[in-house]
Amino acid sequence: MTQESRGFTRYVVYYVTGGSAAVGMPQDAEIDCFDDAGSRAGAIYFLAGSIRLPKNQLTVNGIYLYFRLSRFADIMTILKDEKPLYLSLNTDTNVGYIGTSSEPVGEQESS
Repeated sequence: MTQESRGFTRYVVYYVTGGSAAVGMPQDAEIDCFDDAGSRAGAIYFLAGSIRLPKNQLTVNGIYLYFRLSRFADIMTILKDEKPLYLSLNTDTNVGYIGTSSEPVGEQESS
C-alpha cells in the first residue's frame, strides 16, 4: 500500500459554473489547498449527485479528491474548525480523505 499525504494550512474556495479546464468536467465547487509556503497540496472537487465521480488521484499539482456537492458543508466545517489538516490518498485503491492529526478529546482550536 502506498499512502501519500500532503499537509495544508490555507485554502481558497470557488463556486463554479460551467466546465473547468483543470478537470475537464463541470464541478459545482472547488477548494484549492496550500501550505504556508504557498505550495499546492491538492484540491477538493464537488460534483452534482448525478455525475459519476472520477477516481481520486495523485498529480504533479498535489492530491485531487472528489466528493458529492452534498458533502460541501461538512468539509467546510472541518476546514474552519480543525488543524492541522492534510489530504491523503492510497494510490493503490484511490481511496482518499481529509484528515487531522491526533488531538485530545474536547480540545477547541485556537486562532
